Amino acid sequence: MSAGQQIRYLLVTHIPFARASGDIKLDALWLRDLEGLRGSIGPIVIAAPQLDEASLRGWGPTLASLEPDGNFEFVGLPAIRSRRDSFKWIQVRRVLADQVRRADLVHTSNYFPPYLGLGYAHHLAVSLGKKTLFVVAEDFVDMLSWEWARNGATRFERWRRRTALNRMDKRVRLAAASASLTFLHTPAAVQRYRLYARTSMAIRQPGHSASQVIGLEALRCKQQAMSSKRKLVIVTASRHSAIKGIDFLLRALSILRQRGIEVDVRLYGEGPHSERLRKLSARLGIDGTVKMCGAIPPGPSVYAAIAEGDVFVMPHRTTDFGRAFYDAMAGGTPVLAFRSAASIDTVRDGQDGWLCPIDDPEGLAAALERLDRNRELLVAAAENARDRALRETREFWFDLRAQRVRELMEDNS
Repeated sequence: MSAGQQIRYLLVTHIPFARASGDIKLDALWLRDLEGLRGSIGPIVIAAPQLDEASLRGWGPTLASLEPDGNFEFVGLPAIRSRRDSFKWIQVRRVLADQVRRADLVHTSNYFPPYLGLGYAHHLAVSLGKKTLFVVAEDFVDMLSWEWARNGATRFERWRRRTALNRMDKRVRLAAASASLTFLHTPAAVQRYRLYARTSMAIRQPGHSASQVIGLEALRCKQQAMSSKRKLVIVTASRHSAIKGIDFLLRALSILRQRGIEVDVRLYGEGPHSERLRKLSARLGIDGTVKMCGAIPPGPSVYAAIAEGDVFVMPHRTTDFGRAFYDAMAGGTPVLAFRSAASIDTVRDGQDGWLCPIDDPEGLAAALERLDRNRELLVAAAENARDRALRETREFWFDLRAQRVRELMEDNS
């Protein structure tokens, strides 16, 4: 496959879309990923559940509209919402079989209930001798063990969920073993699945372009402010849920106050725990320090908000995707995170950020106290964060992916 040669690239996903007045409506973050893929590899066919516009919900903060332009072809699959929709799998398989037979390369991923059956596309492609790309987007075993399996209401329910999760894990291992190429999107996914994959490659997925990285003049102004004696400005941006660990940040702020250290904190985002976080701030006596800023759309708005901070704190409690770390670096903002299999190879400890023991509010407080007292550490890390963001743009990683796919298509073995 030459650089200019097009292939029929089929992407089968569980992320839904809707048709609205001739446009395609879908999650805004997902659209940015699709645009990056299209920009590096060419036109793509997306087979995904098609919902009515009123039922569509994004997995990020906002939805976006896409005008048909020939670069994206959306193939609608019947929506599966429960076991009562099992009869729809006959039609789903019929559509997938047609698309797989027409494809040159079939791109699938680790699916979540109720769409585990979409793995049929991968297995059919393998049986037909098609080139296959399998993507493991995150260490879902760790993530779901923490926020789903362990939270079953009864012992039986916890056992049932662990059993289901083990089956999902086995499916992924088998798919990685049979795929022509497997992309592992986080260091945690590399750690869990590298030995099972037939051929694999680690991939990161920042959302920014080089043009969205903070300018050098703006960085110098920011570094000057960091060096001053003003209060440290701490920023975080995420969905407000237990898995994000924002409550640990609030407890760390309470510890800092006890030690006579005052900071300004801006919490961006919303979610099921927003009210709980407000109440916790009041209970800890730090509500005057913490500003709840609400949700903001992905892209430039996020970069601008994070760039106003001296430190971006993301105390995620499982093996996070890592995109938010790059959002911070694009703003020249060093990262402070819990040490995990994902963050340990994404944040370069002591260079563009710092890692502290997981689930440890005192560890967070100690790191912030150190940065408050030694602003030169922040200044140097801000420079490194910007340099890292300039090197590792979304275009860089999508081009690297596309290069590997082209090699795959040229390989006749």
